[in-house]
Parts: sequence; C-alpha cells; structure tokens
Amino acid sequence: MIMSQNGEALVRQHEGRVILVTGASRGIGRAAFQALAREGAHIVATARTLDALTGLDSEAKSLGGEVTRIACEMNDSADIDRLAALIAERVGRLDGLFGNAGILGPKRPVGELSPADFEAALAINLTANFRLLHLLDPLLKAGPAGRALFVTSGVAWKRHAGWTPYAVSKAALEALVGVYANEIEGTRVRANLISPGPIRTELRVEAWPEEDPDSVPLPEALAPAILTMLSADFDQNGVILDFKTGRYTRCQPPI
Repeated sequence: MIMSQNGEALVRQHEGRVILVTGASRGIGRAAFQALAREGAHIVATARTLDALTGLDSEAKSLGGEVTRIACEMNDSADIDRLAALIAERVGRLDGLFGNAGILGPKRPVGELSPADFEAALAINLTANFRLLHLLDPLLKAGPAGRALFVTSGVAWKRHAGWTPYAVSKAALEALVGVYANEIEGTRVRANLISPGPIRTELRVEAWPEEDPDSVPLPEALAPAILTMLSADFDQNGVILDFKTGRYTRCQPPI
C-alpha cells in the first residue's frame, strides 16, 4: 500500500490489474510500463528479445508494480500464439491490452515500394493486433473491466505521399478497433485508440529526420492519457484520442 505524506492511503487506479504492453522496451511502450508500475499494475511486457527488457524486474519493483517479461516477435504468428498462451498460463487473466508495437516501413512511392516491405508493416501494425484481440478476447471479457488501447496516427487519414505502409496499416487498425468496439457493446470490455501526434521516439526520428527532437514532447507526456484510457473507470468505447488537441472522435473516417 502506498501512503501519502500525511499517512493516508493513496488510491492507485491500476493496483493489481494485469496489463499487456507490447513494445515495452523503449519509447511510448517504456513510458507506459513505468506509469503502470507506479500505479501498482502487473505488466506483461514484450519486446523482440528478452535482452531488450533487461532491468524491468527491478525497475517495476522499485516503482511499486510487477512485471512478467516475454520475448515476442510481432510479425511471427507462432510467437503471438505463445504469448497469449503464456498470459493465460502464468497470469490467468487480462485487465488491459496496450497495443503499442509498430514500425514505420520505407517511405517510398507505391511504384517503388516492395511488396515484402508493405506486408511487413501490415504484419506488425495490423495483423499482430488482430491476432492479439482474437486470442485475448476471452481473457479481456473474463475480467470486470477489460480495456484495449492501440496506437494510431493522423497519417492514417492525412495520407502523405510515400507513406503507404504506415498510413494503410494505421487506417486498417482503426477499422479493426472500430469493428471490435461495435462487437463488444453490451459487454464490460472497451476498445479505443490514441493518436500521439509529435512525440520524441525513434520512429518519429525515422519519419521526420529533419525535425529537432527537442521540439517535441517526450513519451512520458502521454502516460496520464494512457493510464486513463486503460483504467476501469474509462467507459468510452470505439473512440480515438487526439493527444495534441485532447479531443475524442469516433473510430470512423472523417467525412
């Protein structure tokens, strides 16, 4: 139990909740892991290798949470199957899913983009998240307030020239989450997306190499919004939070 300076018990909104965070080794995923640990959550943290998650055990403990580290290649369906099975076996339930792992893909015109590069972005940004929802849906529904949150981007509808892998995969992800949100109406599960906008991550540097990294917020700036949208008290379903403006919109194309 965490106590305030005046001796009162502090209520932590994720105390004891089990939450999966993909891509937890860096950037937005690492910021989410740290924020959830401070809130007393048990985080199932994934990255491509266990080495990338080194130190998370002691870090989670020092922050007041717990962690289960699992290596998972998001472009490998067998790895995702194994991840879901391990969560069911080791933890037995899932209160939250933060689908954060993603890649940019090459910025090339459609005529110059290789099918392999296009398919690689779809595999990680879209298919992996479908597979996670497909496999973890029963665990999310078994709890008192399952929450699923995914990372999208305004590029999904701005459709910058040369951004085919990222734009298409994020637009499709929004459709996936929107359909799933409609399917879970009437249940205790909620599914939503967050669009971070400019945030200082490696993907951002890859996308906008000419930008001054110090001109955009650190990933930690997103943490309060992520905590809120993964909390049992957050009851909106099928919405996208535009972090930059603070506005929520439905998971549907602008008209």
